[in-house]
Amino acid sequence: MPASTEPMPGARRSPSPYPRPSGGKLPAGGSVDRAERALWFGRPARALSLLAAVPATPRSAWLRGVALIALGRYGAADDTLLPTALGRYGAGDGALLPTAPGARPVLRSGSGRRYVSLALSALGSSARQRGRYDRAAELDAAALEAAGTDVEARADALVGLTADAIGAGTRAMAERRLAALREVADPGWRTAVRCGWVAAEFSLLSDLPETAAAAAYRAVRCAEMAQAPRHLAKSLLFYGVSVREVARRQAVAPLFRSAAVILRRAERLAAAVEAFPVWGVACRLRQETLKEVAVTGEAVAQNTYTTIAS
Repeated sequence: MPASTEPMPGARRSPSPYPRPSGGKLPAGGSVDRAERALWFGRPARALSLLAAVPATPRSAWLRGVALIALGRYGAADDTLLPTALGRYGAGDGALLPTAPGARPVLRSGSGRRYVSLALSALGSSARQRGRYDRAAELDAAALEAAGTDVEARADALVGLTADAIGAGTRAMAERRLAALREVADPGWRTAVRCGWVAAEFSLLSDLPETAAAAAYRAVRCAEMAQAPRHLAKSLLFYGVSVREVARRQAVAPLFRSAAVILRRAERLAAAVEAFPVWGVACRLRQETLKEVAVTGEAVAQNTYTTIAS
């Protein structure tokens, strides 16, 4: 668990779901730049709106696919990402070009190869959200092969591979992949947050809920500092689940209530940015946690009565 001197995220006031950079000005750039900012620091639906009139390029297709995944539109995301994942484009950020169906990715150097890898990782995420861990692992392995020396692409692939192993319940494989992820040099805020997610998941798989809570809390703090509401919502989801597991181990009703508060914050923040998959999970877990609050409270009260009576 985080040190007692650190505030509980559940008690903090949520940042605006539409944060702006310091100075209150959006960065200069075209629609794709604005869409990417909306995707990470605003609403995925806004990113899709900005990308609607943008010609299809590897970068815009990847952003569009990630936005669709964030909204829970997995089939549409797969259709959007597949051409880029297969390398159906010209050099650099040129327009997408058709190739033979079923062809393997054409791994060019530079930004083209980077977006092949990122698109494959996004497809892996889409498959994983639907419980298709074997398929996700294949896509993430291909993403790692395509990543080359690109730090962000390599990190995305390793996050996916770690999550795939956790989902499949293969602890030893998950541990090796998490170790490789931690060796990625100079990760940005997004990688740091996502690394916290899989570290928390791995700790839960290893029956170490206190360690999971600490990892999830680090992800919460990183997402807060980045002012990334969608990532913050998911980080709070992992944190709430981890705190709930600590409460289960200790049978402490106040910890269940803390978990419910954290999950409620995740729920509200996810709703504000229309991150429907995170919102749905947070709603369900919060309701389950509130039921456990009541059951644990009754058990503690009964135990106290029995002790006094004896």
